[in-house]
Amino acid sequence: MHRRIEDNRNNYRPRIIVWRLTPCEKFPTINSVLLSQHEILSIIDSIARLSKPIIIFTGSNLSNRCDLFDIVGYGNALGLKMIVELYPEELTDELLKVYRIYGSRVFRLIIDNCVVEDIEARFTNTGNYIRLEKAIQSLREYDYEIHLSCRVLQPDLRKLAFNLDYAFRNNVNGLYCHLRFDKDVPEILINEDEISSLDEFIGNISEMKSLLPSNMYFSPHCIRYSPFPKDSQFEFDHSRDEYPNWIHFCMAGRTFGFISEDGKVYVCSGMCKEVGDMRENNYNFVQIWSHSSIIKRLREISRTCVQTRLLFKQDQILYDNIDEITNEKLGKKYEEEKDQITTLT
Repeated sequence: MHRRIEDNRNNYRPRIIVWRLTPCEKFPTINSVLLSQHEILSIIDSIARLSKPIIIFTGSNLSNRCDLFDIVGYGNALGLKMIVELYPEELTDELLKVYRIYGSRVFRLIIDNCVVEDIEARFTNTGNYIRLEKAIQSLREYDYEIHLSCRVLQPDLRKLAFNLDYAFRNNVNGLYCHLRFDKDVPEILINEDEISSLDEFIGNISEMKSLLPSNMYFSPHCIRYSPFPKDSQFEFDHSRDEYPNWIHFCMAGRTFGFISEDGKVYVCSGMCKEVGDMRENNYNFVQIWSHSSIIKRLREISRTCVQTRLLFKQDQILYDNIDEITNEKLGKKYEEEKDQITTLT
């Protein structure tokens, strides 16, 4: 009995925490007061007592924080894996020299607005693109691994595919996605007899993963993919192309968390659902992660991204009637697929 309880606790320890240390131009925090170095180190202490996750620092002009180097070193000393995301123009020779003591994986380049499609040349030779090329070259010169990240604000599979194509052609080690869909993006879009959803978009990412070499990582931070169980109780033709090979689970509140620059904890970087404020509880991340009623609700059953988003929608009527809407349009097959996703643990 005790072992089972302990195993269950281990399953819900954070493995990835995205921490926005500075305001983001796309997602600004109104009148926020940035966490001080002392506050940040106190939070890192609390996190380290719970688990040893990967902490990804991000934000605009992150390199301007003069205490960033010491913060990364403090986390590393406690056994946490510290990652710093920078825009290409922020990466200088001085930074590359100083941070090399933290290993070859400490940096990720943010490639937002750098890779733009060009019909003839494949990639448009913009100023951002040139800076990205230079930054990758600099990383190689200082013997760093090449890791890239991008924000996904719209379910634009072609745009994401071009980012992935660029990463593949540059033989990078990984491309990591921040799923931060704009608020006006519908979770489920029904058009006559067809239905599309953010879940379908996320599912397509898993299909793109299968085309990559085994030594290249590509995935959203907050999603876990699992093979679709081909159980005999479901009457599907497994040979058809439309049959999914993978299903995904939202890991918000399970193994993924998000911290803002003013110390607030959210279920993820895309949903503005606050679960706690560390300035109000003496910087105790463990208390929020272990006792938040919202996080406990997320752990009740496994959900997809869409199901989690709808769970927190103010319009509860849509959430309560989503089964009726989708069944009317798609029939039994959608119902069986959705049930399998919601009940599988």
